Amino acid sequence: MTQKQAQAQTQTQTHSTVRAVNHLTARWAARAASGGGGTVLTAAGVWPLLALLADGSAGPARDELAQALGIPAEDAAAAARELLAALDGVRGLCAATGLWAAADLPLEEGWSAKLPPGSRGTLTGDLEGDGKVLDGWASDRTGGLIERMPVTLRPDTRLVLASALALTLKWAEPFREFPGHVSDGPWAGRSLRQLVRTTSSLAPVRVAEGPAGPVTILAVTGAEDMDMDVHLLLGGPAAPAAEVLATGIAATRGALPSVGGDALPDGSAGPGLGSRRWTRSARSPGCA
Repeated sequence: MTQKQAQAQTQTQTHSTVRAVNHLTARWAARAASGGGGTVLTAAGVWPLLALLADGSAGPARDELAQALGIPAEDAAAAARELLAALDGVRGLCAATGLWAAADLPLEEGWSAKLPPGSRGTLTGDLEGDGKVLDGWASDRTGGLIERMPVTLRPDTRLVLASALALTLKWAEPFREFPGHVSDGPWAGRSLRQLVRTTSSLAPVRVAEGPAGPVTILAVTGAEDMDMDVHLLLGGPAAPAAEVLATGIAATRGALPSVGGDALPDGSAGPGLGSRRWTRSARSPGCA
């Protein structure tokens, strides 16, 4: 196999992994982005954990994990490492996966050897000391944006699995902030801080058709030293947020898994999606 053929095969495998991750995000959106509250969700963080577990599992658990992942279990460990490496190369994004097992909990050596470098830790049984280690990991891997690990250790805790995603963005064209009063829509009657910017080009705007009708997609370009753009989605007044998000994921599938969130309480405005502009880049400053 030539180098060019190997690169093409790797790119195909990466795109297959991204499609699987986005499919899981869309499935979650159908449940999470509903009701009256807001939410933020992505499968990009938990997917590698599920993939690593699938690689070491057997029986019904292996089948269930493979179904959730959308790829065969025997391919899962390599796909997880590949995805984490891709996320790690995005400027502005901190991504990490960690696993801590009790000191007396035996793990298969063959499975442990496939874990990403630096992801394996040990729980000593000292709850205070272990808690500080987990908090330090969370802070280090997110550039200080997440100061504490959201887990409570107990004397019978045998295994802790964690993933962290922290994104810092700058815009190619900065927004201006001003106070404003909303006269209609779900936030009618509220005084809010609003963001505005002006452009003469309609190129960043397009419309996608979905099950709940048309969805307007606005691409907000990141700064030159960023690898991320954001797509803002807006559905009709009666469009469920889950369907707006699913339409946006389908329309903006690129080279990086999607992140979504329901922005408005009645779901009339859809989520923001992340996509990467694939450029050569150095590691993001501030990420351990």
